[in-house]
Amino acid sequence: MNKLKSFIFHAIIWGAVVLMGAILILSAFKSGPLALKLPFFTGILFVALAVLFIFLCLKINLLDKISPRPFLVAIIIISLVPRLLWVHFIQTQPYSDFLHLYNYGVNAGHGDFKGFVDFYSVFPFKMSFGLVLAGLFSVFGPGLLAAKLFNVLMSVALVMIVYFGTRYIYGHKAAKVSGLLLAVWPADIMYNSVIASEHLFLVLFTAAAVLMLKFFNKYTFKNYEITNGNLILLAIGSLTALAQLIRPMAMLLLPVFSVYVLFFKKYKADLSAGLWLKLKSVLLVVMSYLVVINLINIPVEMATGVDVTRSDSGFNLLVGTNYQAKGMFNYEDFGIIEKFNYDIDKVHSEAKKIALERITSQPLKLPSLFLKKTEILWGNENYGYYWSTSPVGETRIESIVKSHPRVFYGLSQAFYVTIVLMAICSCLYHLRERRYDALIILMIFGAIFLSYLLLEVQSRYHLPIMPLLIMFGSGIMSETDKYGE
Repeated sequence: MNKLKSFIFHAIIWGAVVLMGAILILSAFKSGPLALKLPFFTGILFVALAVLFIFLCLKINLLDKISPRPFLVAIIIISLVPRLLWVHFIQTQPYSDFLHLYNYGVNAGHGDFKGFVDFYSVFPFKMSFGLVLAGLFSVFGPGLLAAKLFNVLMSVALVMIVYFGTRYIYGHKAAKVSGLLLAVWPADIMYNSVIASEHLFLVLFTAAAVLMLKFFNKYTFKNYEITNGNLILLAIGSLTALAQLIRPMAMLLLPVFSVYVLFFKKYKADLSAGLWLKLKSVLLVVMSYLVVINLINIPVEMATGVDVTRSDSGFNLLVGTNYQAKGMFNYEDFGIIEKFNYDIDKVHSEAKKIALERITSQPLKLPSLFLKKTEILWGNENYGYYWSTSPVGETRIESIVKSHPRVFYGLSQAFYVTIVLMAICSCLYHLRERRYDALIILMIFGAIFLSYLLLEVQSRYHLPIMPLLIMFGSGIMSETDKYGE
């Protein structure tokens, strides 16, 4: 068993190094320079800046001189100020799917819970964030500012979650670096002016993952009691359910949790007692997930007529296997929704059939499609600037921002390359220290990477893993080895 665990551990670590290495090359030497309209060797500058940052963090970490409380106040301020300034000066107007979300939030806020765009019946999860907006608008009015300030609040909450999570897993030094990095994350700062569900989703998804890490690193047979370990298990399932209602990819946390518990979690107990604790852990998480998601659905379905627990990947699989569209949204595939009269079962069922036919009829095209989709999804960090500046006004500041896209693309890409390189270094650190807790974040990363090889892609779809990669990458500054095996 130990040999099998060791093999899986090494396979996942080295697999992550290979995938992240490919992402580093794509983002530094291809997608980054392409967005900046500069030669490919500009990537050397991206990598050099990333190496310099890592060196400074390891050798000349000035953050160590700041005590925890003042630092916490500082990163809250650093999180707030640029986001509030961006939201104030960049008057992003909702459009495309963001407009549908906003309009439904306004309608539901006025009591029209069935006032959603017709295709939402095929994607029930979209209802959830619309109802969150409805709650905001019913209290603060239907202005865009309320939703944007909610985004800012979620970003600050995310910084706190990552800071405290990193502090528990890796220590104060790593926590300060991860907290500061998340506070100044360029794409997130810019994306705050977009009425999107990702802000809330990131808080719920990341919190669930952080609690998983805390549970695995703390609770054993001797201190696994109703007031601590079991409550954390219930919280993991509940947060995963809430995240799943916002975006239906959160449930990947359930198999990640189960695999780690069954294969890698150790308890200070005999074999039978340890096996019981493993099974109980999985059951508590899954049961709390099912209870929460179904309890929330009862009033939602009564009000909207839509079962928000239903999610299907059929349509996304159809879009993701469109060779001409490179796996991105396209109106050719979108037409299937109207063709089958917005029937959720029929649309997803037929979409799967077409997608499988594409895969089986032209399997030799798949590697090329996978490469193109990997570049689109993982190659750049431009979504923050792109989505926040597309539909804006013509004030002087907005005009300046829109006139200098390369500055903002460059900042975002340099940050992204740094995080990826830190994550690669952290893989090697965890390998050297035999820290099995690395597998949690790496399995989440791997699950996201593999699923999007076949599903629809956009660059913003790698958002869910970014806070966890920042946290994981900061692990190279870990002050403890108590979790090594």
